[in-house]
Amino acid sequence: MTQKRFLIPNRIETIHDKYFIKEGDTFKSIALELGIEWQILRTYHNTHCIDVADVIHTYFPSNLKFILLKPTKFQTNIEPETIPLKEAFFANGFSVPFQQQDEKRNYAVQYTIEDGNEVHTLKYEVSVKWVDTNINGYSYFKIDRLSKVYINDIEANTIANKLAEKVSSVLYPLQVIVDQEGEWVDIHNFEEIKQRWKTKEVQILKDYPGEETQKYLALYEKNLISNQTLSLALSKDWFIRAFFNGVHTGYTSELTFEGYAYFPFIAKSDDLMFDIKQKIGKYLDENHLINIDIKGVLKNNRTKADFQYTIDFCNHPLINQKVDGSYRAKYYLNPNNYSIETLFIECDIALDVPQKFKVMITNLNRKPA
Repeated sequence: MTQKRFLIPNRIETIHDKYFIKEGDTFKSIALELGIEWQILRTYHNTHCIDVADVIHTYFPSNLKFILLKPTKFQTNIEPETIPLKEAFFANGFSVPFQQQDEKRNYAVQYTIEDGNEVHTLKYEVSVKWVDTNINGYSYFKIDRLSKVYINDIEANTIANKLAEKVSSVLYPLQVIVDQEGEWVDIHNFEEIKQRWKTKEVQILKDYPGEETQKYLALYEKNLISNQTLSLALSKDWFIRAFFNGVHTGYTSELTFEGYAYFPFIAKSDDLMFDIKQKIGKYLDENHLINIDIKGVLKNNRTKADFQYTIDFCNHPLINQKVDGSYRAKYYLNPNNYSIETLFIECDIALDVPQKFKVMITNLNRKPA
């Protein structure tokens, strides 16, 4: 067995143990070696690391030298102390309430797209703040972009990427409507966005003059025809769909829930649909968080030909081959107010060139428990 490389300081409650990363380590291999579920390992590190640059997404940051670990408490016989886990509290039997907190929370967001052997990442930071709740129990949340967009850890530097970032910035601050279970419903400030576009469009044409820019703006402007067209476009936004996903719902006495989940597939306009089983942990985890685990399989009538070829290929031999896919999500909630601290979503489709999409969202303001 590979020797563990720890720095174990004096046993002070506020000091963390550390695992020093060595050549050949991967995040999941370290979790396996330490016997700690990788989601819990990553959540603890991300919660306690000081520098945002040290937050672990799909892969280790290039500058990261060690992972922070929960310090081990020892009994007098030098055996690790077993700390009993606390039970999670649910409302109205087995329901997770969707509560509104009058505070702004900042989140790091990362998307990872695996297209066969090609892997691309997109990172940025956003803030989320509750604004109001109407008489029907629907809530309004304001989402704002806090940072530039980084593609493969590099700030958008091509004309096309800069133009795309400038154009998308017209959406922010964005106000969305969310139902009683925390699921995204609609846009609340469409008219404000449309007015903002008039000013933004003029400035973009000044900064990036040319026929290609005009074509791009004309294409984007189709999203702003109506509230419905913009809502349709935003239904493909992975942050909105992952964060406001309706996980604040009722569960059975076994703390499970069976239903379905949708995931926006970037290559097609239709969402992927998955049959899912959702389970919530009875106890808080080692990071004092409520765990929600979701597993699903693709429920799909489309064939490989539908995904990979146009209608002109309707006689292709793949026409009758069904597509397999899976969905896995983990949500970590604050036990005091049930807000999202961290979430992971992974979706894959078994095409000839396998497709896998990952979403990770981490609260940058989380205070250690």
